[in-house]
Amino acid sequence: MNNLNIELNKWIEENRDTILESLSQLIQIKTINTPPTGNEKPGQEFLYNLISEFMPEKDIDVFEVDDVDNIREHPLFESRIDGIERVYKNRPNLVAKIKGTSKGRSIVFSGHMDTVKVFEDKWNVFNDPFSGKIKDGKIYGRGVLDMKAGLISGFFALKCLRDLGIKLKGDIYAESVVDEELGGVNGTIACRMKYPNIDFAILSEPTNLTVAIESRGGGIWKAIVNETGPGGYSQSGNPIHKLSELVLLLEEYDKYRNRNIVLPDNFVGEKLYKLLIFEFFAGGSNYIENASYIPKNGHIYFFIPTRPYTPEKELWADFMLFLESKINKYKYLDKNLLSFERTLRYFNGYKSDTSHSAFKSIRKAFENTGLKYLENCPFMVCDAEAFKEVSNTDLAIIGPVGERLHGIDEYVEIESIFKLIKIMVLTAIDFCN
Repeated sequence: MNNLNIELNKWIEENRDTILESLSQLIQIKTINTPPTGNEKPGQEFLYNLISEFMPEKDIDVFEVDDVDNIREHPLFESRIDGIERVYKNRPNLVAKIKGTSKGRSIVFSGHMDTVKVFEDKWNVFNDPFSGKIKDGKIYGRGVLDMKAGLISGFFALKCLRDLGIKLKGDIYAESVVDEELGGVNGTIACRMKYPNIDFAILSEPTNLTVAIESRGGGIWKAIVNETGPGGYSQSGNPIHKLSELVLLLEEYDKYRNRNIVLPDNFVGEKLYKLLIFEFFAGGSNYIENASYIPKNGHIYFFIPTRPYTPEKELWADFMLFLESKINKYKYLDKNLLSFERTLRYFNGYKSDTSHSAFKSIRKAFENTGLKYLENCPFMVCDAEAFKEVSNTDLAIIGPVGERLHGIDEYVEIESIFKLIKIMVLTAIDFCN
């Protein structure tokens, strides 16, 4: 192992500039998820050209979601987002493979190409949100943390194995899927249906180099208020009153739920399951637009997170019971004038089987990288549930160190990228042999 560590460290040093330059270029490509479609293709083309330099064409698979037979019949497939039909034309997945020497165990390094949009014209550290520039050991840009740094690490792990001439019994894959952001999972379903028998996956969502063995479940709902009446100054009911009180009630519910949700003591990081409110809308965005008109309708989008495998009916029954027990103390909130509809698929969440033999390999990899093995449950939902629900693949979520996910000055610590690559390589060598 000492000789292998020396070789790995030497390879990382020799490829350091190439890795960072490639990541910087990928950040500069705007692969934003723009429902009902998305702009992942330029990023996938960049990645294809990058890996074509060290992978034979026969070992690279590029395919669209609807190229997979019967994918839309799968129960996890969600064809709509907020009532709009999703479009997958010109949004390819990309999978690269190193074939093993015999029938050993296989592993895939998985990530998604799409990012959320940018809500600000300028950022602080570097004005350009897509700069991909480095300062003080951090690389900045939209999507670097979620999740282009982790994504590209998987492909460079393949390059490392090839460059060092390491032969493994099992097959090694790296994949880049589309449409994961905004509650998407269909790109991942396509890969799982096409490659159903991969033994294990490392999903490189950001975890600060801890090992996430759960992903959160939950749902995003739209609360809608529609008032009757003529509108204008003659309007008797104002949806803003009801929605404002609903915000207070959601805050109460958040505190109530977190008294009842207990995470394992060994988990590091966030201990709460924070309810999130994404949008409050009624009457327009400015005075001129609304012109002194009291609105007749409005809505709120909110997310209730759960532990893995919490049934939707159970969560919703708990929420409605709480709502009914508290609603009478609010002046304007009337449950008969409030309706709810789920915006996206319900997130089932995921829990790893830590008795899986791959976790022994991961622990060894952390030890040989000089890192403490810590388990975690990230605060975000992701596509992890598709691995077990669609295929025979268990997984762990392991990603780089960074902050400001989906926010201004999103960044990753660059040294954590090299450590992640090393963890991937060492895990593959131990597990697939």
